[in-house]
Amino acid sequence: MKNAMAQASRWLKAAALCGLFLAVPAQAEGDPALLRDIQSRLADDTVIRGNFTQTRQLAGIKKRLSANGSFVVDKTRGVLWRAVKPLAQTTRITQGEILQKDGGQVLMNLNAEQEPAVSAISRVLFSLFDGNMAALAEYFDYRGQPNGGKDGGWQLHFTPRDAGMRAVIASLTLEGDHVVRHVTLTSAAGDVSRIAFSDIATDHALTTDERAQFE
Repeated sequence: MKNAMAQASRWLKAAALCGLFLAVPAQAEGDPALLRDIQSRLADDTVIRGNFTQTRQLAGIKKRLSANGSFVVDKTRGVLWRAVKPLAQTTRITQGEILQKDGGQVLMNLNAEQEPAVSAISRVLFSLFDGNMAALAEYFDYRGQPNGGKDGGWQLHFTPRDAGMRAVIASLTLEGDHVVRHVTLTSAAGDVSRIAFSDIATDHALTTDERAQFE
């Protein structure tokens, strides 16, 4: 199974090709105070590291697909998403590029210079994992619970405002505390991808190896 990051990028690329990101985003429906409250709880460290486990339930199919690996988010550079099982693949998301590789083989390369919509696609994907709620609110209406779980937990449920995007993505739900802990992405076709993050740690800088992978 392709990893969760690649699946999300394909959904958002399809939305972009429909012209969904060409218009200036409108004001989101939701409570700005709620968004500010949840944003204020998130760690402001530059780097977030951890592991992930993803399960994907395809509509009409009983068997669930699963994948796991690790990730690194640098709020100034982008996201490194490293799937280990069932396929070893690395996806790198920066403001101008989405690159997926299997070892030295490039599987997908979306570049903003060739496809202007990539900047918006990467912004949405990046925002999922670094907890930039304001950026998500540019494209989605939202509602949530400031105390959706224990220990300062919260939950936000996003639905796309544009009818064209709703033809690709039905909904997006984020849950967390001082970091995002769970992401649930439901496609318009009824497929559901759930990503659980674990062993999360925050830091002020990348390691030398991580920095090299962004260059």
